[in-house]
Amino acid sequence: MAASASVVSRGAAGELFFRLVDVTLDGSYPTGGYPLVPKEIGFGTNGVISHVDGAMSKSGGWSVGYDHATGKLQVFDGSGAANVAGHEVAAATVLTGVVVRLLVWGKGQG
Repeated sequence: MAASASVVSRGAAGELFFRLVDVTLDGSYPTGGYPLVPKEIGFGTNGVISHVDGAMSKSGGWSVGYDHATGKLQVFDGSGAANVAGHEVAAATVLTGVVVRLLVWGKGQG
C-alpha cells in the first residue's frame, strides 16, 4: 500500500478480531484503489479481511468503499448531480493528507 496505515485500536468479538485503522492517502491514487494488506493492518501474515467500513476526513462528497474481490480500498466522488451514483476517482488523483478511518473485521493476529 502506498498510503500509510496506523492501527488506532484493536479488539475481538467472538471468533472475529477488529482493527480501527487510520489510512493516510498519498499523492497518486492507484488504478482500482489502494490494496489493504491484512499484515499491514495488524492481522498477521495469514490474516483475512472479512468486512471494512470507513469514513473520510475530507468533505466535498467523497466516500470510500472496500472491494472484496480485489482487496482494495476505493475512493468515490459523489459530488455530482443529485440521485447519481458516485464514480471512482481517476488514477493519479492527488489525495495527499486525506485520512480515512476504517473499522476492519477479520481473522488472524499480528
